Amino acid sequence: MGPADLVQKISISAESPRGSERNDAGAALAGAERVPPGTWRQKCAAYVLALRPWSFSASLTPVALGSALAYRAEGALNPGLLVGSAVTVLAVHGAGNLVNTYYDFSKGIDHKKSDDRTLVDQILEPQDVVRFGVFLYTVGCICAAGLYAVSTLKLEHLALIYFGGLSSSFLYTGGIGFKYVALGDVVILITFGPLAVMFAHAVQRNNIEKQKLLRRRKFLYPYHRRKMWKRTSIYSSGFQAICRWASLFQRASGLGLFLPSKV
Repeated sequence: MGPADLVQKISISAESPRGSERNDAGAALAGAERVPPGTWRQKCAAYVLALRPWSFSASLTPVALGSALAYRAEGALNPGLLVGSAVTVLAVHGAGNLVNTYYDFSKGIDHKKSDDRTLVDQILEPQDVVRFGVFLYTVGCICAAGLYAVSTLKLEHLALIYFGGLSSSFLYTGGIGFKYVALGDVVILITFGPLAVMFAHAVQRNNIEKQKLLRRRKFLYPYHRRKMWKRTSIYSSGFQAICRWASLFQRASGLGLFLPSKV
C-alpha cells in the first residue's frame, strides 16, 4: 500500500461517523417523529400570526380619531364605548385579513417569497382560517349589537355603517375581489377612513346626548310637576269661584239655570 492510498484511507475514516454517533442521530430522528406536530401554544401563535397584528394600527387610529372628535364636540367620553368600538373594528379587520389570506392562497398569489405564508408554509390549514374568520365576524356582530343596546344610535344607521365596513373587509378579496381589479386601495381608504371614524363618533356622540337628556329630565321633572300642580289648583279654585257666583246669581234673579247649587 503506497503513501497516497494510506492518506486517502485516513481521510475517509475521519469523515465517516462513528457507530455511536449514527445510533444517537437515529434515536433523535425517531424521537422527533414521535413528537406531536404542534402544541396549543404553537397553534395560538399561528392564529395570531395569521391575523397580522402589525396592521391593527389602521383600525385603532380611526376609532381614536372618531372618539376624539366626539369628546371635542361634547366634552365627555365613555371609555366602555371606546373599548367596545375598538374591539368591534379589530374583529372585522382581523376577519378581513383571514379572508385575504384564504383567497390569495386559493388563487395561487401567495408563494414562498410572499409576506403572508400562513397557508403556503402549512402553518394553518385552509379550513382553520375559514373557521377563525367566521368566529371573528360573529364576535364583531355581537359587539355591534351590544353597542346598539347601550347607545341611542338608530338601528338603521348602525347597520349601515357596521355592515358597510364588514362587507368591504370581505369583498376586498372575497366575492367580487376589488383587490384583483385594482380597486383594493379605494376599499381600504373608505373602510379605514370615513366608515371607522363615523362609527366610533356616532356611538360616542349619541350616548353623550342620551346622558345629557336624562340629566335634563331629572332636573326639570320636579319643577314641571310643581308648576303643573299650581296650574291645576288655580284652575280648580277659579272654576269653584265661577260656580259660586253663578249660584248666587240664580238665586237672586230666580232664573231656572241648570247650575249646581252647591260647590
